[in-house]
Amino acid sequence: MAETITRKMNFTGVLTGQDVRTKRNLKDMSFLYVSVLAAFAIVLIFFAFLWTRLMVVNIGYEISRANTARANLIEQNKRLRVEFMQLKSPERIEKIATGELGLVNPTGEQIITIK
Repeated sequence: MAETITRKMNFTGVLTGQDVRTKRNLKDMSFLYVSVLAAFAIVLIFFAFLWTRLMVVNIGYEISRANTARANLIEQNKRLRVEFMQLKSPERIEKIATGELGLVNPTGEQIITIK
């Protein structure tokens, strides 16, 4: 096969078996298109990576704010439970009933048992 190529091309046989490269056609823009497409893909991947990292950081900040708000609500709940227990204590209720409302403990004749 190499002999037929050299006969048709009028080579003397010196280049037989050697890898001969031809100059790239400068008007062929396929290399440029592939290069631009590859660069665009790399930039797109970089921006996608950057966007995901920013989203992870922002979500981390949101989680931190939510944890802080949760801790504040838990603390407020504890304070409200203590206040509730103080407000419903029998000693406080008896003090208000006798002092502000003028109520007295019932005597034995005032108690009616229902069967």
